[in-house]
Amino acid sequence: MQIYAIEPGKLLRIGGPAAVRVIEGEVYVMGKVYGPDSRFTVLRARKVIVKPRTAAKLEITLGPDGSVEEARPEEEVIDVWEDAISKLNLDGITIVLGAMDVGKTTLTVMLANKIANNNKRVGIIDADLGQNDLGPPATVDAAILEPGQAITHLRMLRPIKAMFLKTTSVERVWQDVIAAVKKLSDYLLEVEKVSSVIVNTDGWISTERAVEYKTSLVEKLEPSNVIVIRRADEADSLLKALQEKLQDRVNITVLPAPPAARIRSKEDRRIHREMGYGKYLTPPRDVSVDLKSTPIVNFPICAGMPLKQDLLNLVRRVVRQNILHCELIGGCMVAIVPSLQKKDPEILDMPAGGKVILLPQGWEKGLLVGLEDENNFLLALGRLKKIYYNNSKAIITISKNFTDLSKVHHIRLGMIRLNEQFEEVEKVNYITRLENLVLGKRGK
Repeated sequence: MQIYAIEPGKLLRIGGPAAVRVIEGEVYVMGKVYGPDSRFTVLRARKVIVKPRTAAKLEITLGPDGSVEEARPEEEVIDVWEDAISKLNLDGITIVLGAMDVGKTTLTVMLANKIANNNKRVGIIDADLGQNDLGPPATVDAAILEPGQAITHLRMLRPIKAMFLKTTSVERVWQDVIAAVKKLSDYLLEVEKVSSVIVNTDGWISTERAVEYKTSLVEKLEPSNVIVIRRADEADSLLKALQEKLQDRVNITVLPAPPAARIRSKEDRRIHREMGYGKYLTPPRDVSVDLKSTPIVNFPICAGMPLKQDLLNLVRRVVRQNILHCELIGGCMVAIVPSLQKKDPEILDMPAGGKVILLPQGWEKGLLVGLEDENNFLLALGRLKKIYYNNSKAIITISKNFTDLSKVHHIRLGMIRLNEQFEEVEKVNYITRLENLVLGKRGK
């Protein structure tokens, strides 16, 4: 524990883990003013900027790797951000956009704190599938900050609703992400009766498809505000598209990115995701699920129709190897075989029409799954271990913290394979193709 004195005009940068108590004076941190004897925490691997409003004295207790340093004003944008957002009417929906590591999550926290400090309930949606801070990877999550509360990071909140998007690669499911954000924002506004919703987004903005995604998201949500954090020219194409299509319908605010912001490596991002899987899958336990009564909604294996013997014989002649299991799902036959030469499934045409999907034995091992309720809200993450075709049972690893399996209406198959330590080993992108083949459209 150390005591730090700080004068107006100076900035203090505190890296977590750290516990801070204000002894004297007032300081501004992440949209909240802290007075004498108030406290806040800084989480591990995160940093906050402390700006004194008066001469102040702080008691700071650092954990391992925690740090305290004086920040030069030119390294930070706290005054510019505060001045800009103080002029906004934050009722309704505000969407925060920008490239990776420009401070979108920090700004989201600042906005939420300012709203809650005005004695209002604020809903927060984290739509960053790969670097989600509210919930696990591959999900879009919603939480609420109550009036008078304050946070220094989104991880301090627990999601009240979540939706499983199957992958951390938003470019593969961006239309589904829009639908999920819309559903969660409607829930927050109509059911939870929050006054405001802040939507934190991912950093995919530079490609033509990314611009289409972000502009479509804005059009769908019809927000009061769009805030774009701009670093160099990274957001120029997005800004141009927003201004051309939506300038008359939404207030667009452009903020500078912090000059000293650290850009995380791919390895840092992978570690963050794997810590997220571990958090929501541990302590682990295995459960048995009947796939006939609780189907895999986007690839309902074991819930299809058995083949008549003559059709099964025909499939055997086409496949030319032993078939361990075969059934009709939608308009396709799905056959499990001992092995395939390639990792991806094989799709064969039948002589009389129709297709056979060949999957190797063990194809399901390690796939991330979402256990969902009847309204498609996520109840728990799981790791699929094995499917027993003889009795239509699936063994799924879930957290011991999730105990009420009776709430699970169906399972959704994800596109990420995890090992037993919940580390990513493969992106299984062919899952979408299987969905399209057996359902004739994207899974609902």
